[in-house]
Amino acid sequence: MAGWGTGSFENEDAQNFLAALHLKTPDDLKQILARAADEIEYLEASPSCVVIVTAEIVATAKGAPPETVPRQIAEWVGKIEGAPSAEMNELAQRAVHKVRFNSELRDLWQEAEGLNEWSASLRELEERLGEGIGSSGDRVIG
Repeated sequence: MAGWGTGSFENEDAQNFLAALHLKTPDDLKQILARAADEIEYLEASPSCVVIVTAEIVATAKGAPPETVPRQIAEWVGKIEGAPSAEMNELAQRAVHKVRFNSELRDLWQEAEGLNEWSASLRELEERLGEGIGSSGDRVIG
């Protein structure tokens, strides 16, 4: 997996998705997560990368961002009103779990002998997604 890093944004698919993020709505993101979590048994590498970025957007929108937030995510989150719904957050958790355990991306990292580092990165994302969502009076998206 030359040229790739184990971080959420360290691949071409993630960068391409970020470049088009300004065209996406919360419903678009929810659809990506729902498809990955519920409709596809085994995720190919490219959609897996998009799922990870989408989950990072959810985590950022709920106040649990990665250490370094890409400009595109900061701008997108700044334009929406509200935090992700509990349903959207749960979809993100299940989609990331599927990527981590049943995806071509997982298999590629295993072949490249980078599975432990990559898996640790996703566990950290899952932990941030598992953190509480704002108060019940907050407006929610998705």
